[in-house]
Amino acid sequence: MYKNITNHYDPSQKRPKLVTEQKVLQDPDDQFGFAHHPRIAYFKGRIYVIYSTGYMHEDDVGQHVRICSTDDFEEWTEPKVLVPPYPGEFREGTSSPSGLYSTGDTLICYYSQSEYKEEVLINGHRGSKTGGRIRRGFWAITSKDGEHWSEPIEICGGFGANHSPKMLKSGRLLYSGSFAHPYSDNPDGIHGWVVNPAYPPGYPNNQAFEDGEGVFTATGVVSNTKVGLCEGSFVQVEDGTIYMLYRSGTPYLWAAESHDDGETWTLPQPTLFTDNRTKFHLGQLPSGKYYYVGTPDPFPPRTRHVLALSLSDNGLDYNQHFLLDDTQYKGKYLGYDKNGIYGYPSTMIHNGYLYVAFSICKEQIRCLRVPIDTL
Repeated sequence: MYKNITNHYDPSQKRPKLVTEQKVLQDPDDQFGFAHHPRIAYFKGRIYVIYSTGYMHEDDVGQHVRICSTDDFEEWTEPKVLVPPYPGEFREGTSSPSGLYSTGDTLICYYSQSEYKEEVLINGHRGSKTGGRIRRGFWAITSKDGEHWSEPIEICGGFGANHSPKMLKSGRLLYSGSFAHPYSDNPDGIHGWVVNPAYPPGYPNNQAFEDGEGVFTATGVVSNTKVGLCEGSFVQVEDGTIYMLYRSGTPYLWAAESHDDGETWTLPQPTLFTDNRTKFHLGQLPSGKYYYVGTPDPFPPRTRHVLALSLSDNGLDYNQHFLLDDTQYKGKYLGYDKNGIYGYPSTMIHNGYLYVAFSICKEQIRCLRVPIDTL
């Protein structure tokens, strides 16, 4: 166990609520009652957010990727379709964003695509489970201006991509996945990806199960005993060690470490950092402090009822805590796997602000910002 990786969770702790600016980027309607999986990046004077949207259910037939942007945070462009649904053999499949990355002169949108076998669909839509998916692929499109995009480029097959790739101290790009963490020494973000499994199949106690969020096997089971690792996010600390933290399906994050820029990893072990069985994001402030944005209150599981910010001096011990939002929203439309309030934050530091893109009840997309000097 990593006893040094902790957030000192205390259900009675008082966390000051920060004053944030928030913008709604996508509202649900009768046609599109699902929106989720946001990613955020800065490119050539504008902030871009991509996300998935679809009918009512997560990863349903017809799900696609949209994009919107702003140059001042106040006025955002109308969202438009960036990646259409997968053109399946039987009917439309699904497209989901897997990252947004700027090389400086090029903006890259990564995404995955798949379709369902006809026999698992109910009235043309996915059912309560998401088995029977086929033809998975991992792709990228690129842009020099944020408006005009290239033809799709296949990227080394699917590898469970989670957050957008980040550059290590060495200049290597590292992608935090679920069961694999690809890396590339090519700064173009397209070529040279090496996919290396982070831990053996079946570790630890994984079984062929589904967790109710459309993910299988090495992914986040809702249980206090069975462990399913997925949706990693990492920090690289001062001595170069990379710590990859994972959603585990238990009330605590798990972690592994790498001492060779992500080529090999230790076997994941539990930490003392609490979690509500959901996705989170780690990063570093210009001051050198490390940050976590997520939903750390572990109970009730998967309610995801607060969006919190925690800070650490060393990337392991997170002992300063703030609330970004704790408003108790209610979803407008019912849908499969639409659990929880605050969903899947994606963060970015730019021009004195911490930006967070996130979903509300998996049907509304928001972006907030908070001045770094108030932390």
